Amino acid sequence: MEETGEAFCNQTIYCYLEEQRDVLDIFLEEYNNNSIIHLFSSVVESCEGNLFYCLGDIVNNYIQEGDNKIWFVTDIKSLYDIVKKLYFFLFEKIIYIEQDNKKEFSRKFDINKLISYFLDIQKSKLNALFMRSLWKLKDNIDLNSYIEFLYKLDKAEIDKNRKLVSIWCCFCNLMIYEINIDNTEKKYFYFKLTIYSIVMLLSKNAKYTNKFINVVISYKDIKEENLYFIWNQFKRMSLKKMITLDKTSDEMLNSIYDKCYNGLSDKWKEYLIKIPSEERNKDLVIIFTIQFLDKTHAPTRTVLERAKTLRELGKKVIIVNTCEQYTMQGYLPMYQAGYGRILEKYNNIQTIKINDFNVQFLQLHGEYSIQYKIKILAKLINELNPYYILSIGTGSMLADLCGNIVPCASMALAFSTLPKSKNRMKILGRKLCPEEEKLLVNDDIIESKFTFELKEQQKKFTRYEFNFQENKFLLVVVGIRLQYEISSAFMEMLEKVCKNGCYVVFAGIMDNYSDLMEKYSAVNANSSFIGYCDDILALMEICDLYINPERLGGGFSIIEAFAKGKPGVYLKKGDVYTAGGKEFAVNNFDEMEKQILRYKDNKSYYNKMAEVAKERAKIMTSSLEAMADIDSQICQRIEQKYW
Repeated sequence: MEETGEAFCNQTIYCYLEEQRDVLDIFLEEYNNNSIIHLFSSVVESCEGNLFYCLGDIVNNYIQEGDNKIWFVTDIKSLYDIVKKLYFFLFEKIIYIEQDNKKEFSRKFDINKLISYFLDIQKSKLNALFMRSLWKLKDNIDLNSYIEFLYKLDKAEIDKNRKLVSIWCCFCNLMIYEINIDNTEKKYFYFKLTIYSIVMLLSKNAKYTNKFINVVISYKDIKEENLYFIWNQFKRMSLKKMITLDKTSDEMLNSIYDKCYNGLSDKWKEYLIKIPSEERNKDLVIIFTIQFLDKTHAPTRTVLERAKTLRELGKKVIIVNTCEQYTMQGYLPMYQAGYGRILEKYNNIQTIKINDFNVQFLQLHGEYSIQYKIKILAKLINELNPYYILSIGTGSMLADLCGNIVPCASMALAFSTLPKSKNRMKILGRKLCPEEEKLLVNDDIIESKFTFELKEQQKKFTRYEFNFQENKFLLVVVGIRLQYEISSAFMEMLEKVCKNGCYVVFAGIMDNYSDLMEKYSAVNANSSFIGYCDDILALMEICDLYINPERLGGGFSIIEAFAKGKPGVYLKKGDVYTAGGKEFAVNNFDEMEKQILRYKDNKSYYNKMAEVAKERAKIMTSSLEAMADIDSQICQRIEQKYW
């Protein structure tokens, strides 16, 4: 093919054309002054009518190209159709110019030959090696081979390179095309999950999320442990914004959870027999938690606070760590899968110390299957006859199953949302709005106030020891998922306030801090990332204002700021809004910018809101009354015998 023209700029357009006519000239004229244009003419003839030669040439040009955004333009309908189907990950736009060109390519070509060519022209030998390894797995049914491959691919961090992401997505798309992915043959099951999970995570396209989930749902030999593993991974990836979900995704994930629950309920129904209320101990409550770590872990502090408060109400309490958080039992191939942390030191202990008293404690070993855990818990419940179970943490399959034996009330740790649960009693850490009430006619919602047990301050910090700028107005952003939660809109807002005398302290886990600082010069010059801080109260003491990106969690950190008399600014959504209240909330990031500068420049307003913050902290750390109300509502429902 002959390249006939070029202009210089930062956008690249590849034109694969059969004929040059006025329609083309009009199109090119619009971009000629600000684009690099590569024009290939008489394409069908140059490629001898063989689509393979053209597709090979296109992908080779893309791989040799720099990091510019690339468009693809053609007047050949058959070429447009196949490029849009196979190569759409490579190009920002794929455009068909209709100019009465009648020449077409033969649609027949050897996809295996194209994949081999794709591998041969890779510029990176390491990348080619990974791709070849994946292609060789096509007919492999050994799960361990997929585990090993996905582990190594994850370590290679291909998602850090934008162009490499496009190349990998295209490669996966070629393999999908080759094996006719709608086929549900057993020999391709692991391979399908592997390639769909790669493209799902790299592209962040709900289309591939749904295709992955559909492969799981359609597989007739799927086990309940596999379903629960997949559901947990999607919970994790959704929380970290690693993938894109749509309404169809949510519906299919609900179907996966229901299928798992129904399957286990049916298999173990002999263990899930209801204990009448008159046979249960009214003074005994079992708390289920899907994860239990230490006091630096906010969810664990919530469990301990609930247990302590129930004790103060005269209840006997037993804590059970079911170790369900991102369980690895039932593993199926999934790129960037993660597992919940388990502290093995709890495996063989029988009590946990809370303040000056001990609470009975049981941790179910992480390697136990969910089916074995059902047997253990059913036996425990039948021996102890608790009045009810309080399940803390969304999506506890074991709590849902045990809710068939005794009543179970479920509460999510993201307390501004309802928990995922099959149990009717769901605890919400706020009042329902009218729109929600209409959608929840089949649920029994306990509206409550979520309260906090703050970790005691141990240290005294100074700005000097952290090298913070002493004369600046210090904003603090706290979170363990900041790399996923901080958006470009939030950073653009920070860029503006940093140009007006503010300094930002990022505390938590934020692996992309350096990358962000390359894009936002004012924030780079006026910020520090201090990593995980184990004494947030001490940090709040030396900062001026708490600010929050758009996210779900963060309830503890806003109350820690308020406890130190530091106001906050956040959007009207999520746990921070629910915990902090409407007095400190704004509608959008433009309002957030103005409000931050108001706090900075208006001392009397700042002092007034600091007092409001302290009062809010007192209310939100008064747990006894809130827990007494929750317990009363649960007991009323049990006494009404609706369960």
